[in-house]
Amino acid sequence: MIEALTGEFGAGEGARETARTLFVVGDRKQSIFGFQGADPVAFAGMRERLGRRFAGEDALRDHALLHSFRSSPAILKVVDRVFDSQTGAGAPTEHIAFRRDLPGRVDLWPHVPEPETEGERVWSDPVDMPARDAAHIVLARRIAKQIRAMIDARTPIEVGGIRRPVVPGDVLILFRARNRLFDATIAACKAAGLPMAGADRLRLADDLAVRDLLSLARFAATAEDDLSLAELLRSPLCGLTEAQLYDVAHGRGGTLLRALRDHGGFAPLVAMLDDVQARADFLRPYELLQRVLIVHDGRRRLTGRLGVQVNEAIDGLLHQALAYEALEVPSLTGFLGWIDASEIEMKREATGGAIRVMSIHGAKGLESPVVIVPQCGPWWANHPPELMRLDGHVVWRPAKADCNAALLTACEDAETREAEERDRLLYVALTRAESWLICASSGTEETQEGTSWAGRLRIALTAEGA
Repeated sequence: MIEALTGEFGAGEGARETARTLFVVGDRKQSIFGFQGADPVAFAGMRERLGRRFAGEDALRDHALLHSFRSSPAILKVVDRVFDSQTGAGAPTEHIAFRRDLPGRVDLWPHVPEPETEGERVWSDPVDMPARDAAHIVLARRIAKQIRAMIDARTPIEVGGIRRPVVPGDVLILFRARNRLFDATIAACKAAGLPMAGADRLRLADDLAVRDLLSLARFAATAEDDLSLAELLRSPLCGLTEAQLYDVAHGRGGTLLRALRDHGGFAPLVAMLDDVQARADFLRPYELLQRVLIVHDGRRRLTGRLGVQVNEAIDGLLHQALAYEALEVPSLTGFLGWIDASEIEMKREATGGAIRVMSIHGAKGLESPVVIVPQCGPWWANHPPELMRLDGHVVWRPAKADCNAALLTACEDAETREAEERDRLLYVALTRAESWLICASSGTEETQEGTSWAGRLRIALTAEGA
C-alpha cells in the first residue's frame, strides 16, 4: 500500500515548480501486534526501498529520535540496560530523557513461588477455588496492599512539573495475558477498597448485571423457566436471600412462579414479575429492559449492589438491543438467541480517578506516573503453528522428530520471531511508566538466569554502575 501511494511521487514533475516531500515515521521497538500482521522486517525493507528510490540530491534522510518525553532518566537507564544487545526491539536502545530532573525509581519484587504443599481449605469452599496461599493470590494481595500503602502514606510523585501525593488514577497495572492473576488482582484491589476502572475489555455476557437482565428476559419469554427465575430472584433486581429462595422453592408442587405467588410474602415482587410477563409480548426488547431499569428501579438496584461500573455494561446491552431491532423484526426470543450467538466484547474507557488495569497491547500509546507489571516470570513459548508457509506452499507441521531440515529451520525462525515479539512487548511495558516502575513475578521460577523478564531486569539492576 505504501509503495502504491509513493510510486508516482515524481509524476508530473515540471508541471508545477513546487517542492515535494515525503515524511514517514515508525518505531519497530513498539511493533507488538504480530497477531494482526505487523512485521518489523517489512518495516526495515520498506525503509531500504524508499532510500533507493529517493537517492541523489533529494536523498531520504534517516533520523533517530533518541529523546523520550515520557519517562524519567532512572527508568530509561534500566530500559537501555535490559536491551543493551541486539534484540527484538532492534538495535541496542539508547534513550535521552527530555525531563532530566524528573525523579524516578524501579522496583523488582522478590519472586512469589507456588507453595510446596497446599494450605488447609475450608470444607465449604468450591473445589475449583484457588488456595488462599496460591502464588497468584498472594501476589494480587501484595499489589493491592502496596497501592493502598502508597495512597495512605501520601507518597509524593511529580506530574506535569507539580509535586503532589499519589492518587489511584496515577496507577496503571499491565498484564501480558488476562489470566487468573488478572482477575485476582482486580478482586484484591476491590477488597482493599481501591477505586477500580475494571478490566479494559469485557465480554458483555460475562458481566453480572447483564446476566441478571438476560435471566429476567428469559423468564419473561418463558414463565416456566424456573432456573432463570431462580437466578432473577437471587439477583439485585429481586433481592431474595438464599434462605428465602429455599423456603419458596423447596418441596413446591408446580412452577417456581406459582410457589412464589402461593407463599404470600412477596406481593410487590410478584406484581413486578406479572408486569414484565404481561408486557413481554408487546414491548420491544429495548423497551422492556428500559422499563425494568427505570419503572421498576432496576438500574439503581444493580448499581447499588454491583457498583457504578456496571452502568457501562448495562448501556452496552441496551445498545445491542437497539442494534438487533435495526436488523430483525423485534421479538424477545429472537433477541435472546441473537445475544447468545454473539461474542460481543466491549472496550471500556478508563474513568478518571480509578486504577486502570489492562493488557500491555491495550496500553500502547498510554502513560502513567506509576506502572505495575506483575507477570514478569517465565513465559512458556507457544509451539509453531500447525500450518506453516514453506517456499510459497502451505505445509502441515509434523512432530519435531519427523521434521526435515527445511521444516526445522522454519520452526526455529517462528520461535525466534516469537521471542523478538516478547522483547518488544517488554519494551512497551517498561516505557509506559513516567516516574515509578514496579515489576513482579509469581508461579514457576525460571530455570535459566535471565530468560524471564524478571531475570533480565535483575541483571540490569545489579550490573556494575547500575
